[in-house]
Amino acid sequence: MRRWGTSIALGVGFGIAVLVLITWTQMRGTPVDAWCYYGMDPANPYDPTRCFLYSPPVAQVMTAIQPLVSFDAFYTALRTLETLALALIAGPAIGVLLVIPAVAIELNAANINILLVGAVLLGFRYPATWAFVILTKLTPGIGLLWFAVRREWRSFGIAAGLTVAIAALSFALAPWMWRDYVGALAGAPDETPFKIWWRLPIAALVVIWGARSNHRWAMIVAVFLAMPRWYFLSPVILVGLFPLVRLPRPLPMPRLALQWPARPPRASKPLPSNGSTATSIGNAVS
Repeated sequence: MRRWGTSIALGVGFGIAVLVLITWTQMRGTPVDAWCYYGMDPANPYDPTRCFLYSPPVAQVMTAIQPLVSFDAFYTALRTLETLALALIAGPAIGVLLVIPAVAIELNAANINILLVGAVLLGFRYPATWAFVILTKLTPGIGLLWFAVRREWRSFGIAAGLTVAIAALSFALAPWMWRDYVGALAGAPDETPFKIWWRLPIAALVVIWGARSNHRWAMIVAVFLAMPRWYFLSPVILVGLFPLVRLPRPLPMPRLALQWPARPPRASKPLPSNGSTATSIGNAVS
């Protein structure tokens, strides 16, 4: 029954996700975050009047994508990838997650936060995916402390090495982009009270604790804390807890055992006395 219930929940949830995706494709929705990537000006990626704040490698990839696909095709592909990632991450819970405002708005806006969660989860086995995390959002890269604390130096080297290699190649192609990128990060205002400068040390402590106690879910919490900015979409990062947190099983229902009245012991037949025994034997012989 549990297997059937899981399969039904997964099928219904994925069907709802496909229906939502088709609806947004037909109605277009408001893919404002996708426009931040696609609408980047290749000649001036970090124009302060626009919203592109990703690293130069991302800007260079978008420069190559813009002439190849239309904006409609771009945000539709991004929404599809996010929906597939959500299905793989949440499993049977995808139907429930789609009604949470942060998740629904994330897919509508065509952001990359769910893809970021997928990269973090894959990073436990394939640390190269951390390059995507660092080169897009940067500050969640504090998660690399996980490998350092656990002395998994090979994984740390792969994650950091690939990131540095991509950044070095990008710098060789367009060093001016990196100068503008650093300037854009320094000049980007954060008007919320949840500043990154006090959230980042807390995220580091959470990663260290999780690495020492072998709690992988702490990595998702740390990435959430280390997001460059907190706004209404940021809690979508916490969907990564679904495959990592094992909830306690419910208490077993008490069994109602029927207490049948005990059967009285069977009365034993008294043994005959010695005299009667001899008489009985004599009668049998005669």
